[in-house]
This record gives sequence, structure tokens and C-alpha cells, in this order.
Amino acid sequence: MKRNVMRNMKMKVLIPIDPYICNILVDSCAFDPDDENEAKASEALFNNERLNIVIAHSNMKEIEHPNTPAWVKQKALSRIYTLETNLTPQELAKKREIHAILTGNGKPEKMAKDAEHVFENHKYGGYFVTNDYRILKKREEISSISNARIVRPTELLESIENEYA
Repeated sequence: MKRNVMRNMKMKVLIPIDPYICNILVDSCAFDPDDENEAKASEALFNNERLNIVIAHSNMKEIEHPNTPAWVKQKALSRIYTLETNLTPQELAKKREIHAILTGNGKPEKMAKDAEHVFENHKYGGYFVTNDYRILKKREEISSISNARIVRPTELLESIENEYA
């Protein structure tokens, strides 16, 4: 019991930040055509010129995938994107920690790219927009050890419409 109390005391509470004053990193799967509502919300976010949508260098290859909608590819070219840089020992440790959470009991190689995307958000972003259920189901645990604010496109769009319009 005492151990759980200590763990809860160490959990970081992330206060929502105004999406108009922070970076918003978008995962390529946020444009997943399998969910029409999420795809529409992603498009609305991407087309909102007031938002600072940033493309992580680790996502650039995925955006070039043949299944990525043409309008996303075109818009992505006009967005700011991060550049791959050497990481400090502390950054490498944080990236490994995020990777371990995402991997769980699974295969580490399957989660390497997702861990890189989430780490990029930890380093540069305010919000990380994704539809990836593997990331979404671990978002509370990831947020407890990082700066990552992981949201679905519909969640961020709803927040913008209700709180920041």
C-alpha cells in the first residue's frame, strides 16, 4: 500500500496548455481512414493555420507512404519539421524509458519508431496527436515520466472548440 502511495506522489500532473501557443506533433496514423471522425478532426487540425503543426523528422518517411492522403503530403511540406540531432545522455535515457513503456512485454523493434515519435513530442511538443491504440493505451504512464501530452485528433479539436475558440 505504501509503495503505491509513493508512486502516485511521484506521478507528474500535466496541466493542459493552450494549443495556439505550443507545438503540436502529428503522428502519421492520425489520418487513419478507418475512423472517419478522427480523420475529419485531423484534417481540421492540419488546416487550422493558427496551430503550429510540427512534423517530427521520425515521421517524414511515414508521410511519404503511398497510403498517406495526397493533401497531407502537400501540407506536410509547408510545415516546420524537426531535424535529427545527437541526443544527450539524459535524452537517450528518456527515450529508452518511453520505449520500454510502449514495448511492455512485446517486441522492442516493433515499438522503436513509435517511441521515437513520442520522444520527439517530449522534447519539442505540447501535444502529440495520434490514433495509434498502442500509444493511446499507455499515454497516462508515458505522461507520468515525460512532457508528452498524447491525444486523439477529436480530443484536441474538441478542446480547441470548447476552451480556446
